[in-house]
Amino acid sequence: MIVDLGSSVLALFTASGITLLELITTEYPRTYTFLLRNSKKIYAYSFVYGVIAFGVTLGIDSLITSKIVTLEGIGLSNPWVRALAIGLTVKAFLHIRLFTVGVSGGDQFPIGIETVVLLFEPWLLRGIEIDHFDTLRAYIQPSLAKYNDLQNVKQRIAANVPTSLPDKERNTFIGDLKKKTSIVEAMEDFLRYLGTHSFERAFP
Repeated sequence: MIVDLGSSVLALFTASGITLLELITTEYPRTYTFLLRNSKKIYAYSFVYGVIAFGVTLGIDSLITSKIVTLEGIGLSNPWVRALAIGLTVKAFLHIRLFTVGVSGGDQFPIGIETVVLLFEPWLLRGIEIDHFDTLRAYIQPSLAKYNDLQNVKQRIAANVPTSLPDKERNTFIGDLKKKTSIVEAMEDFLRYLGTHSFERAFP
């Protein structure tokens, strides 16, 4: 029982960490520190996936016995290795069907973990994006007050885009920059693109 509980806790922390890492590396790779400091929702989002991994790990033997889940691989007979594997692949378990709702002779609708997740995930992701937007705007406010000439801002940004970046990527960013009609949007895109160090170099 202690091993089961301990391995489930391992799955919880692994899944939470992986979910958090996946979100920030795919959506906020240069500005994730704003969220880590200012958004409670990003931790709630990752923790929910940790709870799913915790529950799956506790019930994995029953899931395997009922053939709902199959686990194959080296070392998966060890509960700690199995918990780690569950934590690393937690989103694969979203397709587990908990029960089916239907009427006699009519359509049946499967209800699973994914159905439950869809109740909160869009709301949390929207909240995370809003937190990100708010903190970025607050960060650039001092620079907005100091640099109020659009062309000068564009020149500073273009001069601080590394030439070592792939030409296509760099040219696309600068091309989009030229189309900007507001300073705040130009600064925000630059901050999202290259992060705080480049931004502070361009706008000391």
